[in-house]
Amino acid sequence: MNEDHSFDSHLTAATLESYFATQVVIPVRLADAPSCTLRINAPADQLELWTPAEGPEPDVTTLDRVTFHRTHLNGVDWFVLIVDARSAHFEAYSLIAAVVDDLRAGRPFHIATARALAAYRDLLALRGRLSEEKAIGLIGELLVLEHLVQTIDESTAVDAWVGPRSEEHDFVLHDLDAEVKTTLNERRSHVIGSENQLQPSRARPLWLVSIQLTRAGAATDGFALTDVVHRVLVALTTTTSIVAAHLRRVGWHEDDADLYTEKYIWRSSPAAYLVDRRFPAVTRRLLDEGLVRPELVGHVTYRVDITDLGAGIPPEPIGSFVDSEE
Repeated sequence: MNEDHSFDSHLTAATLESYFATQVVIPVRLADAPSCTLRINAPADQLELWTPAEGPEPDVTTLDRVTFHRTHLNGVDWFVLIVDARSAHFEAYSLIAAVVDDLRAGRPFHIATARALAAYRDLLALRGRLSEEKAIGLIGELLVLEHLVQTIDESTAVDAWVGPRSEEHDFVLHDLDAEVKTTLNERRSHVIGSENQLQPSRARPLWLVSIQLTRAGAATDGFALTDVVHRVLVALTTTTSIVAAHLRRVGWHEDDADLYTEKYIWRSSPAAYLVDRRFPAVTRRLLDEGLVRPELVGHVTYRVDITDLGAGIPPEPIGSFVDSEE
């Protein structure tokens, strides 16, 4: 086990996600008495609790997502509890934190593990929050949908939200298509998920709507994904079931609402950019025209920074969204 790089007895969901985003193995010391180190194995999507071996070993043989082994390293015998954190990073961490809390209270490792597993068995098996990247992406789309519901009739607004149906663009309105991108970066830097995402449909203008958020910290006007979801649902009268189905399709489940605790505020007003030949988009059409063997190039993902690109005002109803002062 490598030397600990930091000390943090309690991690927030946002901090944990930032560690996973590094795609390297990061040790974080959680306690000194007894010594407890959380090893965040981002490449394997696993969390490992390392603590000096003392007392009986825990029994985790019946569990799929939790394993245990004993190892000798640097002259010390270690208990290592490994939790599969796929789609449940914070839940897996909460289980390990519960073990550490019991160890600090004086309970032996096998008892602390059994108590934590009893408390989190169903949670780990059945619940999983969206990653922060997906959560803020959904927030952005819902902010646009909320504006459309307030601006045009509800049915048309909900019909226009086609992103959850795996369409190329997030919104298809009467006079334009819109692709919504949301970032926590200080610059308008967005990940484009494929070579088709910014490919305008024939004879229809495509606008990229850029939303910048930042973590709310102690700000009282912050909003979480759960807040925006509930705001949109409350605003609906005839299309609630349709939007609820869309939300389930993209990974939101009401039973998991309490998992989304991170709050955000607007970093800047939203901006829109016409995706034309001057826009730095990598599209299938561009690849087909510019490469000798374009069929050899598969799925393309790239990041585009449009901070210094001139924004515009698209037709309504998107125009009033980006022209508003949030």
